[in-house]
Amino acid sequence: MSSRISFAPDHLEWKKAYLAAVLEKDHRRLPGLIREARQKLSERLRELWLVGEVPCEEITAIDDAFYLLEALLNSLLYRDETGAWTRWDQDF
Repeated sequence: MSSRISFAPDHLEWKKAYLAAVLEKDHRRLPGLIREARQKLSERLRELWLVGEVPCEEITAIDDAFYLLEALLNSLLYRDETGAWTRWDQDF
């Protein structure tokens, strides 16, 4: 985990969702968890901009989380019904 992400408070919903995706071992569940984490990250960014509070450290941590979730998603491959390797993110 990025050190910037680790400094974000644990009570933040986006961090909980991010950790759920990153720590999940069942690859079949990962696309949904990644989707949920992305949604929580986006919601938090909107919230920060609406209230006018933009803590640089949290923005940087959110940016890192988006990047790492994308890398995780891109690493997911599976065999489809034809036996060909396919990416999980086709519905994203």
